[in-house]
Amino acid sequence: MDWNLNLNFLAAMLAMVNPIGLIPIWYEMTGDASPKVRRKIALMVTGTSFLTLLLFLILGEYILVFFNIDIEVFKIAGGFLLMFTALSMINGSATKLEELKEEADTNFGLAKLRFEKVMVPLVIPMLAGPGSITTVLLYSFRATGPTTYVGLSGILLLSYFLLFLVFSFSYKVENKVDDILFVGFTRLFGLIVAAIAVQFMVEGLGEVFPNWMEGGSAVELEDK
Repeated sequence: MDWNLNLNFLAAMLAMVNPIGLIPIWYEMTGDASPKVRRKIALMVTGTSFLTLLLFLILGEYILVFFNIDIEVFKIAGGFLLMFTALSMINGSATKLEELKEEADTNFGLAKLRFEKVMVPLVIPMLAGPGSITTVLLYSFRATGPTTYVGLSGILLLSYFLLFLVFSFSYKVENKVDDILFVGFTRLFGLIVAAIAVQFMVEGLGEVFPNWMEGGSAVELEDK
């Protein structure tokens, strides 16, 4: 098992999922519900996101083959998509949502109705959108065997389980922490996502234009 790949994937997924930065969004969309209802909504949201990304993790390569897309080109395009996601996190535009309210007879019914409302945009495109799908696909290309896929699947499950725990117990800290802290975490994770995006683009360009990479760094040449 490639532990370096797993740890790198864990860092990338935590940056994309951003559990702490999502608390303000989660509170805005479900804060009027009881903790029991919010826990059911959290299970639906994280479970749907996990299954969606697991599908792309396992079948991502076949999806690209079906559409005749080269991995190198996908790395470049994926890097651009990740960069847009990072910019939205840094600018704060990823957290602009509308208040949602509805009524139901039971806790499960209320949770189901609320899930239907928050699936877009909370699940798609925020938790299982272009950015996270791109991340999962790019890391699946690095898998060398079944053991690697098992490790990546476990990391994916761990990431969304942590998000489920954060969503389930966020009510204990929502009223005690200033919103500026959540904003700061969102900006920080945005920078991490931006760095990952640049890395993917550089790798893709290096494979498409190998002579460009062999030329060395312009910064290094100036220092000599």
